[in-house]
Amino acid sequence: MNFGVELLALLGSFVAGAFALLRLALTQQRALTERFVSFLEELVRRQEEASASFEGALEGLSDNVRENSALLTRVAERLQMGGE
Repeated sequence: MNFGVELLALLGSFVAGAFALLRLALTQQRALTERFVSFLEELVRRQEEASASFEGALEGLSDNVRENSALLTRVAERLQMGGE
């Protein structure tokens, strides 16, 4: 009977140890996943900020190109008038 109690205690210790290791591994996995998700969220936020910055720069550039095109059109018209 003593052997059966020792075997049961050993089996219980093994199961408890395996459960503790599994719980630790899952906790570490969750922490790693949370850090990765935080990293991705920060990356998306930075990308949105960069896109907004580029959007403003492209709008300004298109406005300047439009103004320059109008100016060049007026210059070309004056040159044509002067050449006639």
